Formats: sequence, structure tokens, C-alpha cells
Amino acid sequence: MMRRAASSIWVRLIIGLVAVSVLAVAAASTMLFLRFKSTNSQFRERTLQQQARVISKVLKRTGAGEPLQLRDLSEGFQDGKGKFAVVSDAGELVAASPGVTAALAPVNRDEPRDFFILEGKGAEPAYYGISIPTRYAAKSVWVQVAFVSGDIVFDSVLEEFLKDVAWIWGPFVVLFLLVNLAVARIGLEPLRVAARKVEEIGPGDVMTRIPEKGLPREVLALVRGVNRAFDRLETAIAGQKHFIADAAHELRTPVAVLRAHVDVLPRFAGIEALKEEVGSIQRLVEQLLDSARLDALVIDPGAQVDLCALARDVAMALAPLAVARNRSLEVEAGNAPVLVHGSADYLQRAVRNLVENAIDHTAPATAVTITVEAPATLTVGDRGPGIAPEMRSQVFQRFWQTRQTRTGAGLGLDIVARTVAAHQGSIEIRDRAGGGTVFVLTLPAPPSDTARAVPRLDVAGIDG
Repeated sequence: MMRRAASSIWVRLIIGLVAVSVLAVAAASTMLFLRFKSTNSQFRERTLQQQARVISKVLKRTGAGEPLQLRDLSEGFQDGKGKFAVVSDAGELVAASPGVTAALAPVNRDEPRDFFILEGKGAEPAYYGISIPTRYAAKSVWVQVAFVSGDIVFDSVLEEFLKDVAWIWGPFVVLFLLVNLAVARIGLEPLRVAARKVEEIGPGDVMTRIPEKGLPREVLALVRGVNRAFDRLETAIAGQKHFIADAAHELRTPVAVLRAHVDVLPRFAGIEALKEEVGSIQRLVEQLLDSARLDALVIDPGAQVDLCALARDVAMALAPLAVARNRSLEVEAGNAPVLVHGSADYLQRAVRNLVENAIDHTAPATAVTITVEAPATLTVGDRGPGIAPEMRSQVFQRFWQTRQTRTGAGLGLDIVARTVAAHQGSIEIRDRAGGGTVFVLTLPAPPSDTARAVPRLDVAGIDG
């Protein structure tokens, strides 16, 4: 759940960063463009005024009767992108650049600086110009200067801007996004670490807590909440386990007394069924105790168990049960001990549960085989209906039972799986040649492989 939350936050954060980055770049570009356009407009107006003043100075220096030097006036208008005209108060053309035959715009005597726009006709471009008053030969005249709209400074500056500045936006946006994503990833790393830690917590690890050291304040609140939830869960599970253990322990004596009374009862029609039911109750109580004890299992680092001796002990203990149900037990084990690292009591209970399960499921008049092989493998095979491959992952679940035979409480194989896991071993289910099922237990080797002589006790072929 926390991992999905972290992933969802990461996706939303990426989308948010991209959106904010795009909006920020768009806003910055818009503001820069507007600022550039405003500056360019001001600069264009200043340029027009400067050009008009240059012509005005030439006119003022020319006295009455002196020839007007058009060359001085036309300087700067040779590229064809600009034109000028000198107009009298009466609207007569006094001087002009080549191709100009009339005033560029009507004279507005009320404005000392009159800006105007000349709309283009056909292929002719639009012009942006200014009219300013001046004096020529002791008379009032108007100087009109116009340039192609945008060609005064806008195009050239824009070109330079694109060359020198605008290309930076692309790499800047990419770098901005990468930096933000890297910062976000670093910021979310504690949440991902916490999520991985939560994923590692299993049913048997409720005492584990998510480390709170070094977490940012926002994540720390979530982690503390989860840890408090684990505290409550641990308390509830511990209470449940203690209750089951106490109840099973208290039931042992009454069940044993009940079994003793049943054994001394005179024979009657339903006494065997009664004994079987009492035996099932006794087995359930023992399994509940075994399940509760597993939670406190601590294996001595130097503990060793001989699987051959263990297999024979289990066979000896369950031989009467097999005989009573018209089954047989066979042990296939060599004389040399097969040592593994583990607790003898817990492994014996696990193997006993496996063999009891095999006796329950094997067909009448067939044998359950316990095989021990070096270096550390014990198998239990039966001649039952088998277990379908799609069901093999379920048989070790607590309280799970097959539909064919619903015997017991479904705790035996759960105890087996938990015991093997506590010993850091493995268990596998296979099909048995000729029909049936084989459970294969593989356990770790002992810390020191010290062989010890174990007397062989053959209980193979105990038939019912």
C-alpha cells in the first residue's frame, strides 16, 4: 500500500513539475517578449526622432538663398527601407528622398511630435513615421521621416536575440525539469525506503518497525502512524497467541483424562468412533500447542539432528496408528547418520505431522514411505489421490483442507511449513511415481559436520 502511495505521489509530482515548468517558461517568455516589444517600440520612436532631428539640423544650417544639399539629407536612406519629406505649412513639398512626390502624411500643427503609420498598398510594405516642426530659410516646415514598420530595429534585434538568447530556452527547460525531478526523487527516497521496509514485513515479523531516523517531517508523520499501527497489531496478535497457548495447555489435562476414561469403558457399538473423536481432539490440542511454541522457537547454533534416527522415532511412534487404519510405514535410511542443523523436538513434530497427514490420505493397505538421503533431505510419500499443481501453494495455509478428506483442523502442514522456514530450509511437493504425493524436506547442514554412530532401528514394513 505504501509503495503504491509512493508511486502515485511520484507520478503526480512529475506531472506537477512538468506543468509548472511549462507554465513558468511560457510566462517568462511572454513577459520577456512584451518587455522586448515595449523596449523596441521606445527605441524605434527614439530612432525616428533622431533621424528627423538630423534632417532638421541640416535645414536650420541652410540659410535663405543657399542651395539645399540633398546628399546630406539622404544619408541613411539609401537602402530603400526609409524615406523622408520636408513639407511647408501649406503642404508643399520642399525636399524629399528619391521616389517621394508628396507629403508622407497630413501635417498636424497641434502636435510637436506626430507619429503616423502608412499602410502598404499591394506589395509595398507598411511604414511607421514621425513629423516634427523645424525652420528652413526663416520659414516653418515639417520634417517627416518613415521606415518600413519593424525594420528600424525590431528585425535585427530579434534575429540577434534568437541567435544569442532564445536557443537557451530549450536546454534550460530540459535542465530545469531534470534538476527538479532529481530533487524530487531525492526527496521521495525516504518514502521509497519506508515502502520497501513495509513490503519486507511478513506475518511473523510484526515486531519489525520502519526506521524513523533521517526521515523528513512530512514522511515521518506517516511512518510514525504506520509504526503505531504495527504496535497495536503486535499487541493484538500476541494476545491471541497467548490465549490459544493457554487454552491448549489447559485443555491437555481434561482431554487426557477423557481419553483415559474412554479407554476403560466397556465395549459398545460406537466406542471406536468415540475413541477416534477423542483422539482428534487430543491431536488438535497438541497442534495448537505446537503452533504456539513455534513463535518462541530459538535454535541453538550448535544443535544437530540425525534425520535417520528422527525418521525411525516417528515411525515407531505412529506405527500403532497406521496399523489401526490398515496402513503400513516404511523407513528407508542408511546406517550412517544424516546430520542437519536444527531443533530435534520441533523437527520431530514437523515430520510427525507430515506422516500423520500421509496416513490420513494414503489408500488402505498401502504404505507411507519415509526416506532419508544425504546430505540433508527427508521425504514422505503416500499412495493417496495426489495434489493438483494449482493447489500446492494452498496446502500449507492454516486451516486449509482438501475437499476429498476433511480430517483434522488444517494445522499440521502449516506447522510443517513454519518449522522448516524457522530452520531456513525448504519444502517441496512432487508427484509420486505410480500415484500419490511426495513431500520433500531439505534442511541446512550443521555448523560442524561431526559424524556420530547411531544404532539402526528398522521399522520398515510394519503392516496393518
